[in-house]
Amino acid sequence: MIWKKPIYDSLASCTTLCDEFALECTRSEDIEKWYRSIFLALDCADMCRQVSILYVRGSENTPLLAKACLEVCEKLGQEVQQHNTDSCQQIYAICQQTICSCVAIENMASPVRTEIGNPTIKPTSLFYGKTLYN
Repeated sequence: MIWKKPIYDSLASCTTLCDEFALECTRSEDIEKWYRSIFLALDCADMCRQVSILYVRGSENTPLLAKACLEVCEKLGQEVQQHNTDSCQQIYAICQQTICSCVAIENMASPVRTEIGNPTIKPTSLFYGKTLYN
């Protein structure tokens, strides 16, 4: 998997915005109507954070977690559409961008060849775009 900065940036942005959004919602006077949004935003932030870590590391498991992250982003996007605030619109937009990044990560997953005598470069043999073996 080749590391692409825009993908990492969208994951990092989603992490930050979702954490801030959850905190903002907890300060609301009518917090009861925000419970689901708070929990989904925290889930989304945690998932995006973990996907970004695996992505930068070049883990072969990144596409698996990206699929789950995509689903959490979709749920949060649907939830915030029910509220008409600027912060909800920002969350919806970053979630849409992150969904695209997660799809791109899933599409980057390459099948691992197991040819004897001809090692294949796998995501785990790359570190920040550098080959770890000769």
